[in-house]
Amino acid sequence: MPADVRPYLVPRQGTVVWEPWFLLDAEEWRPMPEAVDGWDPGTDLRAARRVRVDVARFVQETGLHLADVALTVSWTSSTTDMTEAALAARFDPNGTALIHTTLVGERLSGILSLRSTISLTRATVERGVGVATVPGSVLAEHLQRVVLESMSSMFPVHEIDFAHTRLSPTASWHLETSTDLTAPFYGTFRVLINKHDRELRTAVTRGAKDRRQQALLDELQAGVAAMLLELALHLRAELDEREEWPPDSVGDVLVRTFAASPLHLFAPPAAVELAEFRTQISGAVRNLGRGRIFQ
Repeated sequence: MPADVRPYLVPRQGTVVWEPWFLLDAEEWRPMPEAVDGWDPGTDLRAARRVRVDVARFVQETGLHLADVALTVSWTSSTTDMTEAALAARFDPNGTALIHTTLVGERLSGILSLRSTISLTRATVERGVGVATVPGSVLAEHLQRVVLESMSSMFPVHEIDFAHTRLSPTASWHLETSTDLTAPFYGTFRVLINKHDRELRTAVTRGAKDRRQQALLDELQAGVAAMLLELALHLRAELDEREEWPPDSVGDVLVRTFAASPLHLFAPPAAVELAEFRTQISGAVRNLGRGRIFQ
């Protein structure tokens, strides 16, 4: 339970048991990890969890019956800023409820926040003092976050020899961008990897990563996310000219990326503000679920 005090009776610690989330992986249910490595956009996630309630304690502590409440689950993506919910699940007489749902891949990215709640489903009358009466009242809740990791989860990745281009032959990667805000984002933005950086080439491929490969991937993700934020900042005036941009256009993605970050700047900084600006960008990138996450 959160630390806040609700204006109605809630179950005490231990009355509700939040069993772990599970993800379906190659026809096998596995415990949900802190980060889903190798996930691609458009790939749905099938998730399930069981919640158990001590029926006698719940009734005594809340003044409600299990028939008055249901288990609800919603999720929010930090990058797309989209929120969805699964159908509510009822508790059986033994105090067990099971949620089994599909999270649409096209609406997911960054940090995925999964919120489970036990909520009142119908108005109650003639209840004792302090008993919840308003439908939707949350009696207990649990929040779990999972990082959806993959450089290709946002961009196509291509390997080229930088020595044969205008790009610096000693640079590791380059992000192709566009300032055409109506252009399709996924058709105009792509990450180019220098073939001469063999370690990075290996790190961006699918499969398990060792610690060094993961560090290289985190650095690449953070760099690309920082560039997106800076680009959005430079184009802020143009982005504000329209209330809505076509779905998945450059303008749409930049607006959503900027909105999901904690940046409060409205224009690129002056030279004397550059150091503070870089720190803000770094924090905003981590808030988007990119780069190395605090452990």
